[in-house]
Order: sequence, then C-alpha cells, then structure tokens
Amino acid sequence: MRHSDPFLFAVLTAGLALTGCAKKNEFVAPPPPEVGVETPEIKTTTVFSEYAGRTSGSARVEIRARVKGFLQAYHFDAGQYVEKGQLLFTIEPEQFEAAVETAKGNLAKAEADLEIATTSWKKLKKAFEGSGAVSEIDVLSAEAERKAAQAGVDIARAALSDAERDLGYTKIHAPFAGRVSSPLVDQGNLVGVADPTLLTDIITTQPIYFNFDGSERETLKYLQDMPNAENPTGSGKGKELELQLVLSDGTPFEEVGRFDFADNSVDPNSGTIRLRASFENKKGLLVDGLFARLRIPNEVEDAVLVPAAAIQRDLGGSFMMVVGEGNVIQRRTIVPNSLTVGNKKIIEPFDEASGTGLQADDRFVVSNLQRVREGVTVRIEKPAAAPPGADSPPDPNGSAKESLKTKEKAE
Repeated sequence: MRHSDPFLFAVLTAGLALTGCAKKNEFVAPPPPEVGVETPEIKTTTVFSEYAGRTSGSARVEIRARVKGFLQAYHFDAGQYVEKGQLLFTIEPEQFEAAVETAKGNLAKAEADLEIATTSWKKLKKAFEGSGAVSEIDVLSAEAERKAAQAGVDIARAALSDAERDLGYTKIHAPFAGRVSSPLVDQGNLVGVADPTLLTDIITTQPIYFNFDGSERETLKYLQDMPNAENPTGSGKGKELELQLVLSDGTPFEEVGRFDFADNSVDPNSGTIRLRASFENKKGLLVDGLFARLRIPNEVEDAVLVPAAAIQRDLGGSFMMVVGEGNVIQRRTIVPNSLTVGNKKIIEPFDEASGTGLQADDRFVVSNLQRVREGVTVRIEKPAAAPPGADSPPDPNGSAKESLKTKEKAE
C-alpha cells in the first residue's frame, strides 16, 4: 500500500497540534447589577391630612308667607346681600287692616261694657253695705257681670293683638343679614292658602362652615379637647390648628380656619365622626355648597421619610430592598402610614422586636429595582462628581471594586 502524500501528512499533523493548544471555553458570569441607594431621612416634620367635604352657611332661613293674600310686591334684587330687618315682600294688607279696625272697635265696646258693669256693681255694693236697700244676691250678680265684662275686654284685646300680628305678617323682613335667593313666587299670585308658601331663602356665609367626616384614627388624638363636665365648651390644641381649604380647582383659600364642632359619637358603620371647621370669609368669596378639601396639619416627631417609588408591595405586604453587608440585597418589611410629604412617604420607625422598618444608616435601593431580588449582590452607583476643588466623595463600592480589578488583571 502506498503511503500518503508527505505534504498532506504534514498539514494534518499541524492542524492536530493547533487544536490541542486552543484555550478551553469557560462561562463568565455577568457583572453585578448597578443600583442607586439612599438612606432614610429622619426628622420632625409637618404633614397634612386631607378630607373632602362641602361648605355650608352658618345660618339659613326659609322665607314663607304666614298669612293668606295676594303677593303685592318684592323689594330686593335676586341674589343680593340684604341687611337684618330689610323689607323683602309685601302681601296685600287691606283685609288685615280692616280686621285690625274691627278688633279695635270690639275692644272699645268691651271696655265700655266693663265700665258700666263696674259702676253698677259699686253702687249695689254700697247700698247693700249702707242701708241694706238691696239684697246680697243683687250684689253678687252685679259682680259676676263685671267679671264677664272684664273677660270680654281681655278677649277683645287678644283679638286685636292677633289682627295686628297678621297685619305685620303682610310685610316680610329679613331676620338676619345674608345673601338672598331669587323670588320663588311672582307678584300677583295668591300665597299662604293651604300652607305657608315658600317665597325665598337667605343664607349667611360670614362666617362659613366646612362640614366633613373625620377618621376615627385622626380624631383620637383630639379627644382630650372635646367638651366635658370640667370644660363645657372644649379647648386645647385642636382649636389652635390652622386649617387650610383647597377649592375644587386646586386654588388654596386665603384664610385659615379653626375647628368649630365635633359630633358626640362615632358612626360605627363608617368609623368616622362628623366635624366642622369655620372660616371668617371676610370678603364673601365662599358660598354655600362648594366642594373643597380641608388640609389638617400634623407634626410628626422623628418621622422616617422614604421615596414612595422605593416602596414595593406583594401578597406579603409592603417592603423595601436594603443593601446589606457585602452589598447583598435584603428584603425589609416596612409599615407605611397615610401621611406623605411631597413624593416621600412616612413609614413606621424601626421595630427591633419584629425587624421591620428602617434605621438611619440603612441603605435602600431607589433605582433598577426590577433587576434586584433578595440575596443578589449589587454594585452601588457612583455618586455624582463633586465640583472642582471639593473633596471627592467616598466610593460606596469600596473593596468590591478592588477585587473586581484584581480579577480582571489575572485574566
């Protein structure tokens, strides 16, 4: 058998040699994910609780016709501000003026009858006591007639008072100052036939109230300010709070308000209590029925503030990713409350017994949250470069970066 071509043999031998010297393939793990971290801000701060509600006038009255008659005129412009005692409506008064004159005549006749009866009784009584010219029964009869005449005078006087009162009802005046609505009945219409006809209403908006339902939890700290036997009107820090009102378009009302009223019980179905704030409304800018939000200031001592975006939630509750020793991610359970300051959320302080919450030196993840999970080692984003002349900030990755450089050199 013939041997192969020497040149071909040499090529195959060289190829096998090169194959044997090639470097073996190895898996290179991806670098640790880079994340941004912050520490919690712990300080005494003022936060605001917000409650929705509506404004209402501090006084409201329905103006009704109290006597039957034709509406003769109204004496105001719809929606204007009226003063206390200002004339609003006139109901045709003629029949009531006639009734007053009739009642005056009846009173005069009754007074005349009383005068005659009194004179007769005095004469008979004198005759009986002097000469006995009349009998005792005559004196008693005259006295009874005098008393009946006196009763007639009282009845006539009461009838006159009723007639004058009804006449007074024909002119309807504002019982207090405020804004009047439009007339609900046009002049010339018959009013007060079956029942007192509603003519208009008046609302006082200086001061004006804001009614809302406060949460039971929010109210508990003000229970010591509620009226009691020792302090019937109530007092304390609750009444000293400066309340802010934000209108439906987001505009803040220029005045501050004060708590004015708290109901005497909590609604067991909703866990809320009816509350009321009062605003002077000096310029009359607020009207009855406006929707608004009331902001109640709360001072929280040593509040733990964290960015709301750093808080995560799952079936186990709220938690945050904390960078532990060796830059290893730990899951930390936290308990947020309902209070916020801008884009930051207030969480409950660290509880050593349960291990929940954050301490002042805890570093939590604020960026690339989707790339981290518990047990993962991470790299910390390098802080922004310091301005020229300033001391360079310490490298948060520390020895982790040095070990990475050493590994790269070895390869």
